[in-house]
Amino acid sequence: MPRSIPKGRRKHDTRQRVLEAAAELFAARGYAATSISAICKASGVLPSSMYWEFGNKAGIFAAVLEDSAKRWLEQSKRSMARFMSDRPGSSIDGLTAYFDYMSEALTENPEYIRLMLMAALERQHADPCTLEIISSHRAHGMEMLARLFAACGFERPGSDGATAHDFARLAIAFFDGAFTAAQIEADSADLRRMFTLLRSTLAAASLSPQAPKPE
Repeated sequence: MPRSIPKGRRKHDTRQRVLEAAAELFAARGYAATSISAICKASGVLPSSMYWEFGNKAGIFAAVLEDSAKRWLEQSKRSMARFMSDRPGSSIDGLTAYFDYMSEALTENPEYIRLMLMAALERQHADPCTLEIISSHRAHGMEMLARLFAACGFERPGSDGATAHDFARLAIAFFDGAFTAAQIEADSADLRRMFTLLRSTLAAASLSPQAPKPE
């Protein structure tokens, strides 16, 4: 006689199947073009179970985004901690290593960034919970990156100096643009070269003399 699967395990498996199927469909089709029936068919989960677990399509999308963002953030934290511990006191090496990681992550695991940008562009379909997830995780990412820049010496003293948070905000805007360019120009976009140029530009900006204040 086959062993019965514990209820908690069944629930976890059902949820994971829905998240994986929905993430693929949302990323490929967009939010508006992805139906509950398509998610049910792709995941093999009954509509009743799906509604019980997630409530509606907006709830599924929020859960997909939360799951993707959590995994992205955890991997980023591990990678950043490793770079900073392996290269203490080496600003260029630490920054280069992290940007190398980001270029690979955006190439090999683009789902979270794609979903996040899709939600931002389809704001009329995104509920407040989804937008809050995006805002919260971007804020966490900003703080992590600012700490890396500060540890690497990318901070100027004084109220008029560029701060680590300024550099972090610029870098995140660059990540968004580089990822978009890679989607549009998949055959020619070179993310590693883009990130190398960004690192060089930020390094030069952090070390250049500060411009005088206007009179």
